[in-house]
Amino acid sequence: MNIREVLVHLKSHEDWSPHIDYAIGLAKAQDAKLRGLVTFSETSFLRSITRSGDDELAAQLEKDAKIGKILEERFVKACEVTGVRGTFAVAEGPAGEIMPWAARFHDISIIEQRHPGQDELGYDAAEEAALSSGRPVLLVPRIGHFNSSPDHILVAWNGSHQAASAVHGALPFIARAKRVTVCSGELRAPLRASIRVPKLDIASHLRAHVNEVFEELVEVGSSSIGEYLSGRANELGCGMIVMGTYGRSWFSEYVLGGATRYMLAHMSLPILTGR
Repeated sequence: MNIREVLVHLKSHEDWSPHIDYAIGLAKAQDAKLRGLVTFSETSFLRSITRSGDDELAAQLEKDAKIGKILEERFVKACEVTGVRGTFAVAEGPAGEIMPWAARFHDISIIEQRHPGQDELGYDAAEEAALSSGRPVLLVPRIGHFNSSPDHILVAWNGSHQAASAVHGALPFIARAKRVTVCSGELRAPLRASIRVPKLDIASHLRAHVNEVFEELVEVGSSSIGEYLSGRANELGCGMIVMGTYGRSWFSEYVLGGATRYMLAHMSLPILTGR
């Protein structure tokens, strides 16, 4: 299973970022097409409150065009140097609205972790894309350089369809990895108590894709699961965490709960999400 089309979000106020290098490396490894998409939020806001001929809007459009041209030249050149088939696109509007929509037309999207001190007010592209795109989204920390083909992957598993979606989206990475560690929390009951199902487990399934699969039982409260997963992944030397973006039990309140907030704020490794 290969990735054929990759989307990476480019922030208009950043000259470059490690997550762009990650996207280029992923496209190179998977022989995929890469689309860089920059979003301009101020232009969209001005359009909503002014006439199209307004001087302020015209000045903003000129500013955006200059920034877009610089970003396009850098992005296209970086793709050419690495032999990646890259294209560049521009959108006007909040990244948190545009990225979930654009992600639906790609196999995977790469989005940088939020930077509270620099990103636009209300910037939530990573959260929104992970929760509502319906496609695999890879969130990359704003600091650090990461291997786009990690040897060791940590999978957070509770038996939910959200966790299953994340694992399915991660298969192109899992198939190239040397080992996977599954951290299993309290598993959901699969069906009604009166129904009997065969014994199936995620570790056995993953062994069809990668040789070494280890499983660990996690016995920590929901309030500390984010911290546990992050710490355990670093202890094991993992290069990626795979986890669902909504659930209950030990992923309780995951949409806007403590685990989400912790992982997004303190991530030290790329996180591949599914919903």
